[in-house]
Amino acid sequence: MRLQRIYVHNFKLLQDIRIDLSTDPQRPLTVIRAENGSGKTSLHYAILWGLYGVKGLREVTRAERIRLTSTASPPGKPVAVEVSLEFEVEDDGGPARYRLQRTVIETPAEGDEVERGQEVVRLSLLTGAGGEHVALPEQWIEQRLPERLADVFFTNGDDVQKFITGRQHAHERQLKVHEAIENLLGIGKLRRAVEDAAAVYQIYEKRAAKDAGAKVEGFSDQKDELRRKSDELNAKIEKLSSRQKNMEAAQSQDRRDLDAIKGIGDLEVLNAQVAELERDCAALETRKTECLHAMSALLCDEVTSWSLMNDALTAGLGRLDELKEMRVIPSHSVQVLHDCLEAGECICGEPLEPGSSSREHVQSLLDEQQDKSAVSKYLSEARYRAHALRETGSQPDRFPARRTQLLSEYAQIIQEIKRKGTSLNASKERRGQIDDEKVRRLQSDLNEREEKIKETIYELGVLGNQAVAVEQETAAKQKQLEKAQREAKISADISTKRDVATDLKDLASAVRDRLEGDYVKQVSTRLQKMFHGIIGSDNSSTQGVYTGVTITNSFDIKVMSQQGTSLDPDFEINGASQRALTLSFVWSLMEVAGVVAPRFIDTPLGMVSGDAKRRMIEAITRPPGPSETPFQVVLLLTRSEIAGIEDILDERAGSFLTLSCSHHHPQDLVNNWLVDYPVSRTCTCTHREICDVCARRRDDEHLRYREQEASL
Repeated sequence: MRLQRIYVHNFKLLQDIRIDLSTDPQRPLTVIRAENGSGKTSLHYAILWGLYGVKGLREVTRAERIRLTSTASPPGKPVAVEVSLEFEVEDDGGPARYRLQRTVIETPAEGDEVERGQEVVRLSLLTGAGGEHVALPEQWIEQRLPERLADVFFTNGDDVQKFITGRQHAHERQLKVHEAIENLLGIGKLRRAVEDAAAVYQIYEKRAAKDAGAKVEGFSDQKDELRRKSDELNAKIEKLSSRQKNMEAAQSQDRRDLDAIKGIGDLEVLNAQVAELERDCAALETRKTECLHAMSALLCDEVTSWSLMNDALTAGLGRLDELKEMRVIPSHSVQVLHDCLEAGECICGEPLEPGSSSREHVQSLLDEQQDKSAVSKYLSEARYRAHALRETGSQPDRFPARRTQLLSEYAQIIQEIKRKGTSLNASKERRGQIDDEKVRRLQSDLNEREEKIKETIYELGVLGNQAVAVEQETAAKQKQLEKAQREAKISADISTKRDVATDLKDLASAVRDRLEGDYVKQVSTRLQKMFHGIIGSDNSSTQGVYTGVTITNSFDIKVMSQQGTSLDPDFEINGASQRALTLSFVWSLMEVAGVVAPRFIDTPLGMVSGDAKRRMIEAITRPPGPSETPFQVVLLLTRSEIAGIEDILDERAGSFLTLSCSHHHPQDLVNNWLVDYPVSRTCTCTHREICDVCARRRDDEHLRYREQEASL
C-alpha cells in the first residue's frame, strides 16, 4: 500500500490540510518541515484516526480522553471533522486506487468535554467513472494496515524506541517485537493453522479412541486430563513469569529513580559497587551450584563405587565366577525339564505318560528348578554386569584426586562468597545510611522486591519441575495409547483421517518453526548490518562500544558489548543509538517481509547530529535495488533536524511541504495571518525555501524567499 494523498479538515488545529506524497520508487521520501507546536503530532493522530477511528486512536496512543477538535472551538457549536486518505494497492487485476474517508460531528462543551456523534466510514474504489463503494472498509484496512502494527508504520520521535528501551516492561517490548515479526511476516497465519490442525487432530484422536473400545478411550481420557493439567501449570508459570517481569521492571524503575538522585554523598559510586558485587555474588553462586553438581555426579560414578568397595566387590565377583565354574549359573535345567514334559519322554528314554509316577517326579523337579531359576538368572546377570562395570570403573586413583580437586574448589568458592557477601552487605549498609528519605524508601522497596522476586523464582522452579513431570507422564501415556490403538480395531476411515490430521499438524508446526527461525535470523542479520552502518562502527572492530546486535529466542533485541554482555538500553545506549536501533529493526523487518507500506515518522532525528544523522537519513531513504521491494518514507522534520542533511533531501525526496501554525506569531513567525484563532496551514516550500506563510525570525539567510507562492 502506498499513501498518495492526505486531507485533514478540522482535526485539532489542522483546518484544511492537503498533502501529496511521493510515490516515486527512486525518490521514496516525502519531507514535511514543521517546527514544534506546528501540528506534527496532530497530523500523526489524524492519520491514525482516519485509519482506526477513536477506539483505535485510543489503543495506539494510550490516551484516556480523546478530543478531535481544537480547544479553541466555541462550546455548543458542532464541528465537522474529516480525514481522507488516498492510496494505491496491488489488487488481483493490478494497481488500484482507493479513498478512505472518516467523518464525525463533534460538539465542544464546557471545559474539555465534547459530545461526539457516530463516526461514518466510507471506502471507495476510484475509477475513471468516479468512486465505487467498497463494503466493510474497516476490515479491508485491517487486512492491509492492521491496527496492532500501527506503531511500526506510524510512530513519533518520543516513542520511536518503544521496541528497545525500558520505558515499557521487558515482556511488553518482547511482545511488541514478537507481534511485529509474526504479523508482518505472516507467521501468525501459520500459527493459527497449527492451532486449527491440532484441534482437528484432537477430534479424530477422540473418535479413534472411542471406536477402538473402552481401554483405548480410557487412555485417551487420561492423556486429555494430563494435557489439561499441563495447560493449567503452563498458565500458572506464564502468570508467575509475568509477575516476575513486572516486579523486575518496577525494580529497574526504582534503581533508575535511585540513580537519578544527585548530590547525595557518593551514591553513584556505591550503586556501581553494589551492582558489581551483586554480579560477582550471582556468578559465585552459579559456580557453587556447578561444583555441587560435579560432586554429586562423582558420587554416582562407577569409579567411586570401585574405589570405596573394591575388596567387597572383588570378593563378590570371585564368588560369582566360582558359581560359573561349578555350572550353577547360568541354569538351563528348567528348559530341559519343560521340553521333556512337552515331548512325553525323559532324557533317559523312559516314557512320561500322564498320571505316571515318572511324569509326576519330573514335574516336581521342574517346579523346584523354576524357583531356583529366578535366583540363577539374577546371579548370571549380576556377574555379566559386574565384569563390564569393572572394566570401565576400575581406576582406583581417579576418585581421590577428583575428590580433592572438587573439595578444594568448593572451599575456595565458599570463602569467596563470604568475602564478597561481606563487602556487598557493607556497601548496602553504607548506601542505606545516606540521610535522604526518598533514597531510604527506594532502597527498602528494592530489598522487598528482591525477596519477592526470589520467592517467585522458587515457585517457578517448583512449577517447572511439575510441568516436566506431567510432560513425561503425558509422553508415556501417549505411547500406551498408540500401542493400544495398534492392537485394537479402528475403522479405516477414522484411522486415515486421524493420520492425515497428525501429518498436517506436524507439517504446519515444522513449517512455522522453520519460517519463524529463518525470518528472525534474516531480520537479525539485516538489523545488525544497518545499525552498525548508521552508528559508524564495524562489528568486527575491537575498539567500538557495540560489537553485535541480535534478536533473541525470546524476541528481545539485544546489543552486545566488548565484554560479551548485553547493554542496558536505558543507561548504556545513548538516545541516538536507541533511535538508530529501532529504525534499523523496523526497516529490516519490512525489507525481509517485502511489505509495501508507508513508514511515517514524526521527528526521527531528535538527539541525533553530525555524521550519525547523515548516515541515519541515508540508510532509511536509500532507494530500493532492482530486486528489492519499493517503499515509501514520510519524515516530519524540524529545521534543526534538516540542518546538515539538505543535500540528501535534495537527492532522495520527491515531495516537500511546510506546516506552520498561526500562534507562533509574533514571537517566531514573521507575518501575521490575520486570523482570530490558532490554526495550522501548509505551503509548498521545500527545505531550502520560505514564504509569507512559513517565514520565521531565525530562518537561515540562505533560504530562498518565494513571494510568488505566498498564501495567507
